[in-house]
This record gives sequence, C-alpha cells and structure tokens, in this order.
Amino acid sequence: MYQSGHTKSDDLIESARHAREVRSLKRRQESAAIVVQSAVRGHMTRKKIKQEWYKELDELIGYQKKATSKQNSQNQTGAQCENKNLEQTPVKEVEYEKTEVALDQWKFASFGSNTLTGAYGNFAVPLQQTSNAKDKQNSGAKTQNQQPGVKNHTNSATGGFPKTLEKKVSLKVIPNTQLYRIIQKFLFVLHQHQDKDRFLFVCQYLLNNVDKETSTKIAYVALSVHKHLVNVWIKQLKKLLWICCKFIKNIQISKEPDQLSVHLRMLITFTDVNHWKVLKKRTALHPVLSQVCAGILCELQQHGCLSIIAQLLSKNGLALINTSSLQATLTIVSRLMSANKFSDESIIMFSMSVLSVPSLFWHMSIKASQCLQTFLETPTLEKVISLLHVENACSKYGILPQNAKPVHVTQALCMCANLIQILCAEKIILQNKHVDVVMLINQFLCFLNENSSRQKTSASMWHVVLGYFSGNLSEHSDSMHLVKKQIELLWNPLFVKAVFHDVLTLKSLHEEGTIPTQAARISSRQKDKAKFSDKFGSFLKRIASSRPEKVLLPTGGRKMDYVEVKNTCSACLLYRRSLSIFNKQLQLEMLTGLTFMDEVLCRLWRFICEIGSSGGLQLFLSSLMLPPDAAEPIFAVFTLFCDMTAHILSILDDVEFYDQQVPFHLEELVTVSNFLLQFVFKVIWSCIVTDLQSPMYPVFNSAYTLLMMLYDRDARRAFTPNGHWLCKDVKPSTIRGEVEKGVARAKLIMEKIPFIIPHKDRVILFNSFVAADKNLLGISPGNDASIHIRVRRSRLVEDGFDQLSNISSDALKGIIRVKFFNDLGLDEAGIDQDGVFKEFLEEIIKKVFNPDMNLFKVTGGGESKLYPSPLSHMQYNHLDLFSFVGRMLGKAVYEGIVLDIPFANFFLRNLLGQHQAKLYSPLDELPSLDVEFYNNLTWIKRYDGDIADLGLTFTFEEDVMGKVESHDLVPGGSAISVTNENRIMYIHTLAHYRMHTQIQQQTRAFVRGFRSVISPQWTSMFSAPELQRLISGDNVDMDLADLKLVSLDKYFIKKMWSTTGDFIPATGSCSGCGTFSSVITLPRNALPFLSLSLRVRGLHFWAFNNCNLSLRSDVLRCQTTKILAIQLLMCYADFFVCQLPKAAIQSHRNIPTDCPPLRRVSIFLNYRIIPARTSSKRN
Repeated sequence: MYQSGHTKSDDLIESARHAREVRSLKRRQESAAIVVQSAVRGHMTRKKIKQEWYKELDELIGYQKKATSKQNSQNQTGAQCENKNLEQTPVKEVEYEKTEVALDQWKFASFGSNTLTGAYGNFAVPLQQTSNAKDKQNSGAKTQNQQPGVKNHTNSATGGFPKTLEKKVSLKVIPNTQLYRIIQKFLFVLHQHQDKDRFLFVCQYLLNNVDKETSTKIAYVALSVHKHLVNVWIKQLKKLLWICCKFIKNIQISKEPDQLSVHLRMLITFTDVNHWKVLKKRTALHPVLSQVCAGILCELQQHGCLSIIAQLLSKNGLALINTSSLQATLTIVSRLMSANKFSDESIIMFSMSVLSVPSLFWHMSIKASQCLQTFLETPTLEKVISLLHVENACSKYGILPQNAKPVHVTQALCMCANLIQILCAEKIILQNKHVDVVMLINQFLCFLNENSSRQKTSASMWHVVLGYFSGNLSEHSDSMHLVKKQIELLWNPLFVKAVFHDVLTLKSLHEEGTIPTQAARISSRQKDKAKFSDKFGSFLKRIASSRPEKVLLPTGGRKMDYVEVKNTCSACLLYRRSLSIFNKQLQLEMLTGLTFMDEVLCRLWRFICEIGSSGGLQLFLSSLMLPPDAAEPIFAVFTLFCDMTAHILSILDDVEFYDQQVPFHLEELVTVSNFLLQFVFKVIWSCIVTDLQSPMYPVFNSAYTLLMMLYDRDARRAFTPNGHWLCKDVKPSTIRGEVEKGVARAKLIMEKIPFIIPHKDRVILFNSFVAADKNLLGISPGNDASIHIRVRRSRLVEDGFDQLSNISSDALKGIIRVKFFNDLGLDEAGIDQDGVFKEFLEEIIKKVFNPDMNLFKVTGGGESKLYPSPLSHMQYNHLDLFSFVGRMLGKAVYEGIVLDIPFANFFLRNLLGQHQAKLYSPLDELPSLDVEFYNNLTWIKRYDGDIADLGLTFTFEEDVMGKVESHDLVPGGSAISVTNENRIMYIHTLAHYRMHTQIQQQTRAFVRGFRSVISPQWTSMFSAPELQRLISGDNVDMDLADLKLVSLDKYFIKKMWSTTGDFIPATGSCSGCGTFSSVITLPRNALPFLSLSLRVRGLHFWAFNNCNLSLRSDVLRCQTTKILAIQLLMCYADFFVCQLPKAAIQSHRNIPTDCPPLRRVSIFLNYRIIPARTSSKRN
C-alpha cells in the first residue's frame, strides 16, 4: 500500500495551528482574569462607597449601630487589631436584598472611576473630595453650633433609636441641599431590614428639622420652593413616606410602639403645610404646596396606603395603639380621602379597608373623640351612603364578594357595626337619609344571612354575635365583644326612631271607629286603671300610654306602592334579618329594645290594619302565592309584629294581659288569633311548609309561636268566644281520616294545631291510636298471654313495684292478672276479668299520690292539685318510684281507666313537654302553685322605687327540715344583685326554678315512665287541661233536660224517661253533691252492660242494690253532654236489641253472689266498649 510522506510543510501548518490555540487560550484566561478582577474590585469599591455614605449619614443623625457578637469578640483583642482586620478583610455581612435599583444599574465610566451614575441622577461626586469633605466635617464638628437642650441619647436595647418621640438626638446643622443629597444616597443603598433603625433616626432627624428650623437654607421642607430641586425633592419625599408605609405594614406595636409613632408622624407632618414651620407665614404659597401634598397623598393611596393603615389597626389590635397613634391614623385616613376628592374608588377602598377594622370607631369614640368628630364633619359618610345604598351596589364593587369565605363574613359584620355606630353619632345624616341607610344595612344583613351558618358542628366555634360560626375567630376574638356593643346600637332608641320614621309619624286613615262592647266597658274603667297603672314599670307605662283607646281592626286603605309602605317594609326587613342572623341572646335584647320603644308596636299594628285593600291580615294570606323575593318585604312586617308581640306577651302577667290589656285590647287579640289560625292552617294544608328547609318556614314559625302563646293563655283563662279555635274550612272527620291514613299534612296539623278539631274527635283519634298499638302487639281480651302477679293489700306499692317495675313496656301494655292474698298467704276469692286489676291500679295510685308518702305535694290556694315533692329525695329510691308511678298512670290511660287524680297545670305541661316551648312564661302558671309567692313577685315587678334597695340577689332560700338552704338561680347568683334592669329576668328565673328546676329530676323520671307506655305523639294533641280530662274524666254537669230533648224516639227510651221524669230538678240540670231521692228500676241483666258502657266516659261511681240504680250528681260528669247522652241511650237501647258482648255477659255470670256491690261494679268497669252504632240524626 502506498504511504503518504511526512513533509516539512505539514509540520509548519501543525505548529501554526497549535500556536494559535495557545494564544487564544491565553487571551481567554486573561479576559477571565480581568473580569474576575474587575468584579472583585468593583464590589470592593461599591462596598467602600456604601460604607462611606453610611458613615456620613450616621455622623449627621447621630446614629450608632449596635455591635454584633463578632465585633464584641474582636474588641477584646484591641481596637488597633480590629481596625487592621477591617482594612484587610471586610467583616462578613448579611447579603443585601435587591432594592428598586438593580445592581446592573451601577455603571462606571471606566474601571476605578471616581464618578457614579445611577437611576436617581448623576451625582458626579469625586470619591477623594467626598472623603476630604468628611474629614473636614469631622474635624470641625466640635465648633459647630448645637441646638439648645439637645442631648445625644441613644438606646442600645432598641438598636440605637430614640425610645420616645420626646427624646432628642445630637444633630448637625447642614444646608438642606446637602441634606437632600445625603438622604438620596442613603435611599439608594437602603436595605429595609438591616437599615430599619438607621431609617428611624433619619425620620427623627427630618421631623426635628421641620419642627425647629426656620431658615430656608437649612429647613428640609424649604426645598419645596427650591427652583432646581423641587421636582427631585418631591420624588424623594414620596419615596421616604412610602418607605414609612412599608415599615408601618410590618411593625409590631407590642414590641415597637415608638417606631409606629415616628412613621405616623412622618406621614402627618409632610402631608400638611401647616406643620412646616419655615413656610408657616408664607401663606401665599400654601395653596400650591397643599396641591403638592395632595399629589403625594394620591400617589400613596395608589400604592395602597389606606390598606396598610387598615391592616395596622386590624392586625395589631386597637387596644394596643395609644391615643396619639390612633388620632394620627384617623387623620391620615381623612387626608387620603380628601386628597382623592372622595372619589368612588377611594370610597370603595375606605369601606373595604377602614370600615372592616373591628370596633374601630368604638375605640375612636373613647380615645380620639375630637378627631372622630372632625372626621365626621367630612362628607365621607354621606358619600358612602350615596354610593353603596343602591341595590346590589356592595356586590357590584366587590365589597361583599360572591364566593364568600369566613373572613369575608367577619369583615362584613365589622363594616355593618362600624357603620351603625357612626350613623348613631351623626344624627342629622341618619334622620335625613334613613331610607338609604336602611337599604345599605339590608345589603350587609342579607350577605350575613346567606353566608353565616348557625348550626353547631365539629368545625364551628362560638361567636358572640353570630352564634355558632364555621371560621377562625382567633384573629379578632378580642374585638368581637366590642363589635357586639356596636351591633346593640341597632335597637338604640335614636336609631329605631329614625328607621321607623314613617310608621311613627303617619296619621291614621280612620280616626273614628266603633268600640266593641267589651272595649267600652274597659274604657269606662279608665279611672280605676289609672290608679293601678301607677304600679307599672316605666316600660309598661309608656306602652299603656301609647296604646289607642279605641280598638283597631283591619280596614285597609294604604296601597303597597305608597312610599311610606315601602319604607316601613324595608325597616321591618332590616330587623327581621337581624333576628335571623344574631344569636339568641342578641335576639332577646333586640326584641326587648324594639318592644319597649314608645309606640313602635302599637303603631306597627295600626300600620298592619291599614295596608292593603282590606287590611294587612288578608294581604298576608294572599301573599302566600307570591314568589319568595316579592313576598319577603311584606312578610317582614308580619313576622316582626309576631315576634315583638310574642316577646311582650311572655313577660305580661294576668293582670296586665286581661285587666290592663297591655299592649292590645282583647278584641284585637281575638282578631289576631283568628287570623293566625287561618294563616297557619293554610300554610300546612296547602303544603307550603313541609320541613325546616322550606323558604316560608321562618314566617310560619313566627306566626305559630304567637298563635300558641295566645292559645295557651286562652286555654288557661278564656278570652275568646266558644268555638273560636275550631277549623271552619275543613270538616274534622276529613282531617281525622287523613291522619288515620298517614297523610303528611294531616299529621303535621295534629302535631302543630290539633285544637282545630273538637276534643271528642281527638279522644276518638287517641283511642284509635291505642287500638292500633294493641293490634300491633297482638293484645286482645281472648289472648291467653298475660302477666300474673300476686300482691298483698297491706303492701300494694312494694309488691307492685317489685313485680311490675322491671317488665318491658310492651309487656306492661298487655293483660295483667292480679291476685290478692292476705298476710297469711291465703288468696282472696274471685277471678280477675280486668276488674281486680283496675282495683289494684286505683288503690296503688291512691297510695303513691297521697302527700303523706312524700312523693307528691298539693298546691296552695284551695285547689289542692298534685305535683312532685321537692323533698322526695328523702324517700329511698324515689326516682325509681316516680318512674314506676308514671308507668302505672300510663297504663291507666292506655286501658281507658279513669283516675280521680287532679294534677297541677304546670306539671301537666311538663308531662306534655311544653315547659320548654319557645317564649314559655312560667310566671303564668305560678298562681296554681303558690298564690302568695306569685303576689310577691308581681309586687317586685311593679315596684316604683329602686329595687336594689331591697337587697335581693339571684338566689332562692328554702326551709328544709328546719335548716335554711340557699340555691343560686344562675351561676354565681349570690353575687348578682337584683336591679331595675334585671328584675324581669329575676322574676321569671325564680318562677321557673320553683316550678321546674326544683323538681327536675322527679319530673324527668315520672315522664320517662309515662312515655314508656303512652307515646308523646298521642298526647301532643291535647293541652294541659285536656290531658287532665283524659286522665280523670270531664268535670261538666249533665243537663238532664237537654238529655231528654236529644233522646231517640223509641218505646223503651220513652219508658225510661217516663220513669225518671219526675225526678229531674226544676232547673233542668244535675249539680251539687246530693243523691236523687228515688231510684230507676231496670232489669237485672241491664246493670252490667250499662256499667261497662258508661265507664268509657268516666261515670264509674255507681251504687246499686238488686235492680235499683241510684244516680249520684257527681257521677253525671261527661266530656260533651249531648254526645254522651246519645252514647248512654244507645247503650241502653243496644241491650234491648240483644247486642250485649258475650264477654260482658260471661263476666256477669262469674260474679260471686256474696260479692259487695261496689266490687261487683268494678268488675265491669274495666271494659273499654264504644258502641258500634251512632245516631244518624244527631250527626
């Protein structure tokens, strides 16, 4: 193969190439070395310049940097060694952050040049000249004039800055142009974190310069009129003030209170020409300089100065800020708003930032009242109302965001609270713009109502205003109690009068009216009322005086389009929303404030009577068909009226309600109750409200609450005509049929307003529930499954308790056979066909309810009604005994056995579970317990003097076995004095303690036993008096003459009346306590059947001998006279047509011949027989 030869030319080429590479590498190395060297030398030069600038500034302002730990260790080796080390090896410092001027903006004309060009102008200051100037200044520092009284005071603990504003530092007097350049260089190299203390000294120096200097060549602010430096000075001042804002943003008041004062003083001083001493007398320049200050403030506002001020107040807490700083912040806010000419943007920013600070104006009113007054003189408040009162304006401008978070809810609450307070302080604006104010506050309340959840969950916390709140409350927890006080101004008399201005100032459309008969009688007793009204409390006096003398009934006349109607609806909507947002405590306080305001409630009722074509009541019914948004303002009037009326009714006693008729005439309440009954029935029957989530449920709940309060009053002491509460739109049989079929609306009717159907229909419905339950459990007379017990007559309670207390509720509902035996163990003769069990039940109930057993007591006042004894704990195992007695009573009601046990009305309410109903007033039931105690409490209620003079506390003292025991009515009650302000609470709390708290354990045990047999849904259909009738039978005399008129036209019935007609009293009624002198002769085998049938209605006291039947007058008590008469006569007729049940005939045959007459009757009375046939004529 051919090989190429290696020539000399190839070697030369290779050598040349290698030489080029070597030279290129060398040049790159040299270039790199130059770059590195330049960077190092440039960094050293810049650092040296910065240190020289710092030194120049520190000597001017008297700043001494606090020594670091490394410097302290170096000081121990000697000052000379330290200086040498500093010259050779610079001390390692924390790396600076980038400032507004980046490092690449440092441009040197050439390496090592002594001139510097930056973004803030060409200083062209030779470094050598600068150092020489510094040396001259240092050497001549001692010869310069010092200001009198100036001391070189530093605080090493705080990094060298003055501890307070009043303390001064040593200052050098230099021309303002030189001062400008020194500050410009400092701002060029400023590091916000490391130079915080140094900047504070700069601010202090400038403040002293402005306050003391009067020379235009020395005063810093004199540069504002400098021909060449005015523009750059303005830029420098803007930068200084914005840096102050930055420091304010990150300041911690608890650790750095003095720094805040200095920075705020900087903003105050340099934004107002009146603080510039050197130009104070040159008033001709003030307008121009004021424009300069306004421009500075506008630029600060564009950067977010207002938000920074608000963040300062909100983050650190207003309680930590001293008075001067608080005044300064409000002054700055006022200047920022004024500089921006109260533009829409500034108003929105003010609302979002300043108004959202919790309890801001509360602290202002205490610490800076004069400054607050000055702020209120500005048009800020009027601009806020004018801009934001328009519908959905707050959402439009982002003040109330759409996707709200918990923090937005808190901010909205604080905005509303601050706004309410400043409105109360600015009365003229509140009165003149009350319509716009209502619209604005309604926007905040609507937002709070939609975004605040008041349900208790694992993630919720208790909020003093909103109740349970799902959000973090730690940030503003200290301020929320003050926000609560601001919210309480919502029902301040001044605010309420302004909001309800229209309804309070409107004249009635119908001055003349007809006073009903009862109202006329009331009017004739005005003199007697006036004497009694002197005992009223001040609140009730004002309400009584504001109530019209004439009865107001719905008349109509004001259309919904009228301005006053719209304004009143908006005002009611404001308070209605507030009631749905705030917690229960604030709700009660609000209702109290509104209710006891002069004329508000009475004028609101008059307004309701006059709106619409035929009055507001019919308008409310027709509004049920409107969309929710359209009907909301209308129903706001209705619900607020219901809430206020229910609230005041809960604290009125019977004298005030029935005799004094405060705040309404009884005729007006009859009208209101009739409408409420129609309204509630229509809402349920039309299925408008089906559950708690229905939009109409709040309206329904308010109407239902007031309705039940009026019904309870009427059930206890009637003020309505007969048949007032019965439904007239739907037949009772229709409702009863739907209940038996399980229709939802009928079940809701029976749950809420069962009294709309007659009592007899509810008794029949109750019996059907019991019969259905027996069928479900398989209980029937022919069923052999039964429980057998053996008891001694001498130990009925003990043996019954031992054998029946532990059996299940289902077993107790079944058949129980009782066998009596004597102390010798011998059984008594006879077979239990339910008669023996009834006797056992009656006897055991009679013993346990005997007050001598100390389980129950009797009330005073001559009524002798039974209720649990507070001292029953002295009885062994008393709670188990109460549970057992409750089960026995439940068994008696379940089996239809009538017991002569008169219970106290308040205890029956416990049995029904009504004592915890909303706005239940225990004071109403107190007379049934202790009339004297009730009179004492009402005397306290009407006491005209200072109730504190009586020395009462929230305690109750009672005598227990000769020892006085004291019980606190509330936690710490012994330390709480009763005053005129809290005496209503004291009276109701004490009444509740006497009737419920004192016997709470006994009542719970009794109710638990009773409900184990009788379902609460069965008894919820009855009121307390009706439940007593179910237990003990009716207490109404039978009209024998009426009985004869409604009798059926049959031969044997005529025969019966021909026999008894001679013995009917002349009055036609049977009353008194005597016995008829003659007897009714009936067939022997008719007696058992009549006993069995009549026993259903409670006629169980009979006395007979052979065929002679004597009717006692106290026997003839029935639930409904005419209906019972038909039942009695049908039972008598059924006997003659051979419809006597076989079980009854069989039991009659099994009666021993030697059985006593009363025992024979009790055997038959245990049957629960309702005749299958009824009179079609009567129906």
